[in-house]
Amino acid sequence: MIKWLNLREVATECGFKDTRTFKAHYMDKYPPDRQIGNRKWWKRSTVDFIIKTEFPDSFKD
Repeated sequence: MIKWLNLREVATECGFKDTRTFKAHYMDKYPPDRQIGNRKWWKRSTVDFIIKTEFPDSFKD
């Protein structure tokens, strides 16, 4: 089963308090896996990859 995370959840997982920080610096590099209108979702595996790549010190197995 695929676990989907919305923009707010992705920003929180990456350690940002505000979604605008993620949007400004990482949205172009890691586009959403699914988008309907203005709603965006990322797969759990994609978010784990983002954290592992961009924030290796904070990644937990």
